[in-house]
Amino acid sequence: MAATPNITLHVSLEDLSGVQVGSTADPAKVRVTLCGFGPNLPRIPGTAMIAKPGPVDTYFTGAAADIALWGNDQITPAGTFYSIEILDGDDNVVQCGAYIFTGSGVVDLSNAAQIVPPYGLPIGLLALRNVTGAYPGTVYDAPGRVIAVIYNGAILDPNASPTPDYTLSINNTRITLAFATQAGDKIWALTL
Repeated sequence: MAATPNITLHVSLEDLSGVQVGSTADPAKVRVTLCGFGPNLPRIPGTAMIAKPGPVDTYFTGAAADIALWGNDQITPAGTFYSIEILDGDDNVVQCGAYIFTGSGVVDLSNAAQIVPPYGLPIGLLALRNVTGAYPGTVYDAPGRVIAVIYNGAILDPNASPTPDYTLSINNTRITLAFATQAGDKIWALTL
């Protein structure tokens, strides 16, 4: 059975006095773009390839709107995020932020926490850390958002085919390996 987008992004655009912005003659826009999939084609396994990762515009003419989105935990490869821009009627970007949406349900953009994506950050903000878990085993926890997993000195591929080397939990701190480790193995996580 084909999957459906798990996230409904609720967006309300108002001015400083609390009046909804945008009109039929001069609409405001919210532009959503999927980012962070690198050289891999983004997809929803078993459902579809994401043929248009963006930008996708939603027009506002004086009322709030709901935007259906795939949850970032539904998308392969792991590590994707959304760039969300708010544009005025002249296509000027007045606000922009990066977001990760996981789980399911309605997310109000005014309550959503922005993230700082790892791309383009100074390497000093990233840390190579030990993970916790039993050896032998398959499940390990990292003390931060995982960017990459290193096993016995080799970087694992989360997009390996036919089976990925590992998957990440919804909060991106729990690593589940596709194989069992052995006594004496070492696993590290590059975290943000």
